[in-house]
Amino acid sequence: MIVCFGEILVDNFISKEKTSSYVGGAPFNVCYQASLLGSHALFVGNIGSDNQGKMIRRFFNEHKLDTKGLNTVKGKSTLQANVKVIDGERYFSFDNENSCENDFKDDALDLISYGDIIHVGSFLLKDEEGREYLKQILSFAKSQKKITSFDFNYREDMFSSFEEAKKIYEEYYSQFDIVKLSKDELELFTSESDVEKAIKLLKQGPKVYLITLGKDGSIAVYKNKVNQIKSYPVRSIDTTGAGDAFMGAFLSNVDSLGLEEMLFIPSLM
Repeated sequence: MIVCFGEILVDNFISKEKTSSYVGGAPFNVCYQASLLGSHALFVGNIGSDNQGKMIRRFFNEHKLDTKGLNTVKGKSTLQANVKVIDGERYFSFDNENSCENDFKDDALDLISYGDIIHVGSFLLKDEEGREYLKQILSFAKSQKKITSFDFNYREDMFSSFEEAKKIYEEYYSQFDIVKLSKDELELFTSESDVEKAIKLLKQGPKVYLITLGKDGSIAVYKNKVNQIKSYPVRSIDTTGAGDAFMGAFLSNVDSLGLEEMLFIPSLM
């Protein structure tokens, strides 16, 4: 089973013609993708008692998703993201005034015991409250010998500066077993544009690094071996959530096969 901790939100896609709203949030997307592929996946996160929170709960009910980890925080609002797509590039801004994404209940940690894989979203890094809770997640997960997973999913408006963000990320990401980041994030956090050189600059600790390369596929770094897998050619309309779908699919396979077994598949050697 996969248990995903982090933010769930309403994505408002804004165009000249209209605004369309969808349930989103990186760790929820990972959870939903894994469930679509047949894995038992549980999302743990917070919504407000507002219309957006009601929309999310309706989505869970309509798609028969497990709601025991979905917590409604009275008096607070559900996180929203405003997304504009210009020439294929996405631009995000977050409406997080009085939002509740990091208002986790203490007993939510008990849900770690249900999972074999514990996946965490990066929004927990944005404030001290979230970072303290992340420490507890890691402590609980490691004490129960769970596989831990983290997605960089860097958003610059979550921090006062990149220097602050880098310091915080480097304190935490090396504590996870599986770490996923995009090629752009790899270059940003290592200051190295050559992918193979940049990989060597990542901190020791994780068992596997996953780097998504867009149309060029993805890389798995395991036991100092760099394995690149090509992607299928597609006509891209909007890449929002693509990395989350990738992560959900990867974790679904780890859930069914085991981490060591999956990474010894011949196509990765």
